[in-house]
Amino acid sequence: MKTKNLLCLLMALLLTLPLASCGSTSPETTPEGDSQAADEIAEETEPDILAGISYGGADFHIMTSDTAISSNYLLEGSGELTGDIVNDAVFERNLAAEEQLDIHLTYTHTDRNWGDVYSGVTQIVLSGDDTFDMIVDDQLGMSSASIDKVFVDVAALPTVDLEAGYWSGDYMYNLSIDYKSVYLMVGDYFMDVLNHSHALLYNRDMYNNLYGDPDALYQMVQEGKWTYDQWIALSEGAYQDINGDGKLDADDVFGMIVGGIGGSSFPFTYGSDVPFVSRDASGYPTLTMYCDRLLTLYDKIYAMFYGAGTYTKYTENGEDLHQKFMAEGALFISGAQLGDFGVFRDMEAEVGIIPYPKLDEAQVNYVTVVHDTAEVGAIPITARDHEMSGAVAHLLCRLTHETVLPAHYEMSLKIKYARDNYTSAMIDLIHDGIMDMFCLVYGGAHANNIFTWTILEPLQKGTDAVTSAYQTRESGAIQGLSDLVETFKNNQPQ
Repeated sequence: MKTKNLLCLLMALLLTLPLASCGSTSPETTPEGDSQAADEIAEETEPDILAGISYGGADFHIMTSDTAISSNYLLEGSGELTGDIVNDAVFERNLAAEEQLDIHLTYTHTDRNWGDVYSGVTQIVLSGDDTFDMIVDDQLGMSSASIDKVFVDVAALPTVDLEAGYWSGDYMYNLSIDYKSVYLMVGDYFMDVLNHSHALLYNRDMYNNLYGDPDALYQMVQEGKWTYDQWIALSEGAYQDINGDGKLDADDVFGMIVGGIGGSSFPFTYGSDVPFVSRDASGYPTLTMYCDRLLTLYDKIYAMFYGAGTYTKYTENGEDLHQKFMAEGALFISGAQLGDFGVFRDMEAEVGIIPYPKLDEAQVNYVTVVHDTAEVGAIPITARDHEMSGAVAHLLCRLTHETVLPAHYEMSLKIKYARDNYTSAMIDLIHDGIMDMFCLVYGGAHANNIFTWTILEPLQKGTDAVTSAYQTRESGAIQGLSDLVETFKNNQPQ
């Protein structure tokens, strides 16, 4: 279900946007050539499941989160053409969807804290309110509502094809409890997931001064050789004791900076192939995280956080962290998300963007960690016409894939902010690496927080006590997952 060479296909569709950096491939992507051309032809000739569908001018009501950190501007937009390329692509996409399905999109804004999403959403559905045809809000609260089955299983709708490249099928199935039903929608229309995807930024000018051609790091990524060992070595080699006092302090130049030791650990913890959970024969999650690769992962994370080139005493994703990087005080900055990229727009040095590294070269794919409060979609069970809701979501994802994503990538991320030729290929890898957030989304409330705290507790203490941190939470996590599965099984659609 992984999108193949996304930007190359999008650029081919639009023609008007540059193709420059799409030529390179990695071991995880399909090389360009006959097989890709065949895939594109197959996509073009597949029957359109929405062909001939019309809803007679019906209003389609979307409840959308409109907060300081949400991406409603990529869903609703300004509602008019302004000359801004991204906004205008959003406007034209929405207009195209309205015209094709003969609907009228309307929006109701909410501004909930993530902790209030579950109660706010379930109260609407359980009251029988049929106002909303789609809801978009934080995935932590939405996931809890999905356990209650107050949402429609979109995998069962004839107007939705989750195999299409503009749906994030791996992500959606991994967010499900039974790995069969899909109550939470993640696809290219729900762009908050992309904006809250973690990525590493690096100072290309500093890299050039220290190690030579900064494109060598991109090439390492594309060859599948970007690992923790490489990251540790580059970071340690970049450290400079500016004041000569023999201590790491804020005035020095660092290999890597990160905002504290807390939520900043998420992309480290969940960005590997450690099997935190496995699925049993019925698709339900079982705890399998304690293994040699978990211990190896912790050793690498510890080496990064406590290495000679790392400074952690900043606010998590805070202004002080950003300013240090912008002042060319570090080779790498951790904690940034794609939606933060504009913060570094005015930085004089060139900025590169890459995925978090693999644990080692045995890991097949780079894994992109999405922040736990990213916003996803759902169709409430009270929606007036479930198939209509599915059709609208499907079409909006398709149109976003064809027009809004290229505009967002090329104009917002590449042309305005990034100033090198490889950024599109890197964002492609980051996009395609969005896979499995089950542990991050459900672990706190339903697995005794074992996934995060097995690593975070010893990391904060600066010890190697991973085994004891795991053991203190194991029985509670096993029971919690069992209770989660039983609750899901016993709950019936409202």
